[in-house]
Amino acid sequence: MMKTIMPFSLVGLLAACSNTTIPDVKRQFIDDGQTHPLVVVLGGSEGGNTLANPQWKPFLDGFNDIGVSVAALGYYGTENTSSSAAELSLDDIAKRIKALSADPKINPNCVAVYGFSKGAELALLLGAHFDEINHVVSVMPSHVSWNAVKTLSSRSSWMLSGNALDYIDAPLLSWKMQKGNVTGEFTPAFEAALAEATPEAIAAARIPVENTNGPVLLVSAKHDEIWPSYKMAGYIEADLREASFSHPFKHIALNSGHYSFNKKVQTEVNQFLSETLVARCANK
Repeated sequence: MMKTIMPFSLVGLLAACSNTTIPDVKRQFIDDGQTHPLVVVLGGSEGGNTLANPQWKPFLDGFNDIGVSVAALGYYGTENTSSSAAELSLDDIAKRIKALSADPKINPNCVAVYGFSKGAELALLLGAHFDEINHVVSVMPSHVSWNAVKTLSSRSSWMLSGNALDYIDAPLLSWKMQKGNVTGEFTPAFEAALAEATPEAIAAARIPVENTNGPVLLVSAKHDEIWPSYKMAGYIEADLREASFSHPFKHIALNSGHYSFNKKVQTEVNQFLSETLVARCANK
């Protein structure tokens, strides 16, 4: 189902032009005279704002069905965002989310980010660094920041307070990555990058998920062909346990691949959001 959201093929990796036909943000807010929680959904490495496309309306409708307003947010590759996937400002993305939560239809105390693949990495970073984001759903997550996609030079994906974040480098022109373009198996390239990184490099690139100001849900795939989401979700779980994380967290491990997220899994995710985000918001 999610294959159209999260492609990581090297085909067209350098074609990072903005898509002016897709809006930077698509709001689907409940308008019933009351305030509601907000979920901001973030697509994958393809850029643009795929989740704003009409075929994803049923996905967005599912949030409204549980009493949650939703916004699909493009973070690069749309008309008013960067055309490059490198050194994207987390502060700017968080500012855009804060502006969405300022809408009178939204309860600003109840804001979740929900990302897929590269957007899952982004969601975890936003939750770790911005207190106003107090729920995170990370589908096919990473425990570290990675190099930017769609650029031949190795550059950080993210900036925070004007500084590029440390990252683990999985070079796009490496043999394992090029081989993956033929086989569809990119996980070996990411596993090799993690194996070759020093403990100091891993520590510097690690996402401090334990700093998140609310519940965390991870959805991974045991047979992920894009990157080792199951293994990386396990590292996140271990970090949360070691830190005695005080909020609810859950890891749904799918016995399948990167693109196996489907309606059944979404039902599980929405149940988690009902029990955490919606329940919390009812008391605010």
